[in-house]
Amino acid sequence: MPAPAEHYHHMDALRASFMLLGVFVHASSLGHDPIFNGIAHASALFRMEDFFLISGFLSAMLVGKYGPGRTVRRRLASVGIPLLCAGLLLNPAAIWLSYNFHNDPDVSFLDYLHGRTIADPVGELRWHLHLWFLVVLLPYALITPAAVSILTRLAPHSLFRRATTGRLRTMTSITLLTLSGVVVVRGTHKALLDPVFAGTLLDYPVEQTMEYLPFFLLGMLLYLERDRLLPSFQRPAPVLLAVSASGLLAGSRGWVGVLATNNGRLLCETVFTIALTATLFALAGRFITRPRPVVRYLADASYTVYLFHYFWIYAIATLLGFDSGARWPQMLLVAFLTFGVTFAIHHFVILRSRVLRGVFNGKFPIRTHSSQRAADGHQPSAATVAPAPSYIVGTPTPPPHRVTAGSGGPALPTVTDAPTMPLRIDI
Repeated sequence: MPAPAEHYHHMDALRASFMLLGVFVHASSLGHDPIFNGIAHASALFRMEDFFLISGFLSAMLVGKYGPGRTVRRRLASVGIPLLCAGLLLNPAAIWLSYNFHNDPDVSFLDYLHGRTIADPVGELRWHLHLWFLVVLLPYALITPAAVSILTRLAPHSLFRRATTGRLRTMTSITLLTLSGVVVVRGTHKALLDPVFAGTLLDYPVEQTMEYLPFFLLGMLLYLERDRLLPSFQRPAPVLLAVSASGLLAGSRGWVGVLATNNGRLLCETVFTIALTATLFALAGRFITRPRPVVRYLADASYTVYLFHYFWIYAIATLLGFDSGARWPQMLLVAFLTFGVTFAIHHFVILRSRVLRGVFNGKFPIRTHSSQRAADGHQPSAATVAPAPSYIVGTPTPPPHRVTAGSGGPALPTVTDAPTMPLRIDI
């Protein structure tokens, strides 16, 4: 399964957009505003599903490039280290700020850590906050080699090939497979996992791991069968989009009883997500066909912005004296100021430190055969010396004295070389 020669620049743009949209989603938690609540609700319909679909696509690509063992090791490091560092250094203060903003503004940080709080506080106070998606990526990294191996054997089957011949058959098969996967994994979670993890610290991450698994596997399948499936999938789906959107509307208004049930709503949401994903991929693929410095920079910076944004949303809202009744002008101001601060942190701090690029972006150089020989005391020849490509972005890591817009890319792999209340507040 060799890596493709083509570049998927539009997926970089989509992944960055999904992560940056999280700033607006979480700014909605500052109050109750119909505009920002609408943004959060719309995000819940597609954003994280699409994020994990792209993550599955890229995970399968990495296995093809680096092999299963190296892919798992580097994915665990590039996801786990930023999770650990951000979880320890940022989340406690962010949770405290959120508690004070929505509850008692006079509780000190130490008092909060010692549990001197009111009973039944409101607000998003779970330990993982928006970092739950990194927790989910850890088991996904572990299952990637096995999933690639199984899908590689199943995809060439004659029955599957007949079912995915032509646009209509392909979209029908993808939709049915995804719907089946959603039903199976949610049933498994409810029957087997929820009784074990309910009420524990891992309750929500386990639930989300199961919820998005079908989309992660779909992304893998699209990569493994990219020559056949991707051209059919990556096209506008206006009819499917209109039908599924009508079903969502009918269910939400109670016009059709069966669509108003949990299962009916889940059915419509899944079909809508697939149709919208295909349309977004088509539009992005149409307009982003080559490297663009702005897109590349945003793709690289989006991980830093996402890790730091929750803390700064509540820090800025607190400094400005806002309260839990904030409306869209205040939320919009906080969101733009958060972008300014977090982009500045990425550009002026993270990019200028190899250590910080590893700690917060999960960007580590690949140890090549030549570098291993050099470490063992062998001098590599000039013909074999090449800069170690970044595991994450698939482009050479710049030397430490030089900072470029494309350096320091996020730990979530990008595709330029061949992620609550929706993201919810919960992400």
